[in-house]
Amino acid sequence: MAGLKAKIVDHASNLNGSDKKILNYLLNHAKECSELSLTKLASKLYASESAIFRLCKKIGLSGYSELKFELADYAKGEQHMVKQQETFAERLIKNLRAELSYFRTLDFDRFYQKLHETDNIYIYTTGWQQTSIANYLSSQLLVDAGKPSTIMPSAISELQVFHNWVKDHDQLFVISYSGENEDLCNQLEQLRLVNDKLTITSLTTIKESRLSSLSDFSLYFQPSLYSEKADYKKWGFSPAYVLIDLLIDGYCEWLEREAL
Repeated sequence: MAGLKAKIVDHASNLNGSDKKILNYLLNHAKECSELSLTKLASKLYASESAIFRLCKKIGLSGYSELKFELADYAKGEQHMVKQQETFAERLIKNLRAELSYFRTLDFDRFYQKLHETDNIYIYTTGWQQTSIANYLSSQLLVDAGKPSTIMPSAISELQVFHNWVKDHDQLFVISYSGENEDLCNQLEQLRLVNDKLTITSLTTIKESRLSSLSDFSLYFQPSLYSEKADYKKWGFSPAYVLIDLLIDGYCEWLEREAL
């Protein structure tokens, strides 16, 4: 069954200015209005009961009883969204603090030395969200660290071709959500056989994985859950971007410290 907002959108062509003002008030005060009788609602809106009844018909409702039901249902949905946002905010803050604490435990001197020595940086990803993270990493490497990089298309065939032109001391960043993509890991193992001087740095969620075991440097982040349904989860990846900021800032400080 379509929600109240969907019904309003579907029947927008039938609504005049007064109708829209009433509906806007109803949506903004859904819980309160759902508990009012038709007479009391009409009085609050300075409208006639018949006008409200006609408005119900205009948006495809059978009458005022159905409107009250839709308003109550809409109010519950709005409350649930607020709770989700609050819960997400709490999870996000927790994960960002954990990311900072995790970062402070690591010694990046060897990583920064390898990054400084490399002339060619490549970034490979396994999905659209990972590609967004890769774009940010590439931008920060260039703008703040002065290190240009190439983002490779997310196709195993690209790694197969990569075998042919990878050079000693090249740097390959691999961004993967799970770190368990079998084709990806198999190709990285073959890359190791072709060039054991290639530096591989993985960026995955916080857990040991096959990818992290194949990497010279393993970086971890914890995504924050926006919402969860029976067959779908929506994640926020802010901690990954924060990790990149910390990494690049640390590299710039290392350059100053080493006077390079």
